[in-house]
Amino acid sequence: MCRRAQAILAVLGIFFWAASSSKIRSKDALTQATAKNYTQVPGEGWCTDNIGVNEATARRFEEVDCTRARNMCDSDAACVAYACMNGTFHGPVWSVLYTTTGCEVHCGETGWQTNPRLITKAQYTQNQPAWQTARCHVAYQPLNNDLCDSAGFMNSSTAVHSNAWTLQAATSEADCASKCIASAGCMAWTGNTSDWNFCYTTATYTRTQSAWPQQYTGQLKCANAASCGAFVKSNTSLGDPPGHSGSPWVLLPSTSREDCAAQCTYDSTCKAYKGGDDTGCLLTPNQPCKDFTCYLTPSYSISSVGWETDGPDWEGAYRSGC
Repeated sequence: MCRRAQAILAVLGIFFWAASSSKIRSKDALTQATAKNYTQVPGEGWCTDNIGVNEATARRFEEVDCTRARNMCDSDAACVAYACMNGTFHGPVWSVLYTTTGCEVHCGETGWQTNPRLITKAQYTQNQPAWQTARCHVAYQPLNNDLCDSAGFMNSSTAVHSNAWTLQAATSEADCASKCIASAGCMAWTGNTSDWNFCYTTATYTRTQSAWPQQYTGQLKCANAASCGAFVKSNTSLGDPPGHSGSPWVLLPSTSREDCAAQCTYDSTCKAYKGGDDTGCLLTPNQPCKDFTCYLTPSYSISSVGWETDGPDWEGAYRSGC
């Protein structure tokens, strides 16, 4: 064998050894993670948020069945959800893991890792019929752990409105959030994920049920959970305050009554919430689904009439100290 061939094989040997060692170290690190408890969200297909077929998030694909997909997600501390085909559709069985580990697609979009509760349902498109057999499984954490991040912000799954946005030049999502932290009285920020020179902060905002403009995301500064006291369950319906022009109630994506209450708890503008299990899918009309209809409001009145009949268990509560 010539020296050139020997040199090439030597380099390849070093490469394969390094790659194998890297994989072994990666596997060892992954297996240290704790197994998770999963919730199967409504619908069929890959995991999405409640605004639409939005899967622009960090993920990778594996040609494995549901059991192996769950095991892989269990063994990966960064994995917050997985979706898997059940194998009844002709063709190979695929799963998708929502993780930054070994990420293949949209690796810079990590909102779901920060807040898995943005994942509310499963959905597929007609041009990918094999995914109609898939189900989405989310590893929701306790609300006080995954609703607010370590910097004290919670993701807003829908856009917020303000008449007082201040433009801040930033270099990343973390830098944009830091501009809000450094700005006196800042309560929310938003930014363009493809150009962080468009970072905005504000001291005042209102929630909306509209989707964020394309490429934009945003967060709200988490309120002190005890700032307004405990929730008081209302025996009668909660309505619009007297003389209010237009309803202040905003319909937001939610997975449960607990989730709805938590979104109100950590939103400094929220004074009450109401909702119930829903089979009419108010956020996506005429689509079959089962979710939780959640309304939040900064102002309300307590009515003397009974609760709406929009759902089988419609009820609500207000903050006792607000």
